[in-house]
Amino acid sequence: MKLYLLFIGLSLCFSLGVTSSCSYKTTPTASVNFLAGSNGTITMRAIGIGINTEDAINDAEKNAMNVILFRGLPESEQKLALVGSNELEELEKNKAYFSKFYGANRYKTFIMSSINTTELIIKKGSKKSIAVDIKINYQALKRDLEQNNIIRKFGF
Repeated sequence: MKLYLLFIGLSLCFSLGVTSSCSYKTTPTASVNFLAGSNGTITMRAIGIGINTEDAINDAEKNAMNVILFRGLPESEQKLALVGSNELEELEKNKAYFSKFYGANRYKTFIMSSINTTELIIKKGSKKSIAVDIKINYQALKRDLEQNNIIRKFGF
């Protein structure tokens, strides 16, 4: 009986330890990695998928923007998400801004350079994957989000 109670107690402790370590944290992504950052810019390597080189590069650029806006980039100046961690809620709340941002390719105005670093690698079907080094003007992006009332200015 004592052995049975000990087993239940240990099982309960283990279960609580596992569930408490599963708390919400910033989700790292393998498709975007930090390379460098200085003077209000962030350079990262992003993976994009598309039917041709141009589509794959556009996908990589959008992946990089999504990480900065909604997830944050570990080891960079922007460790936390700029806009918020609930991507769907923020996209719905600021629908007009993000439809211009992504739909009209406005995000490209914050990209200083986008350099293809690999040859196209064929994925399943006709989709292709590519790695792109992207340099983003982080300060201009943050200022634009503040001016459009997507985020609040820090300290005010």
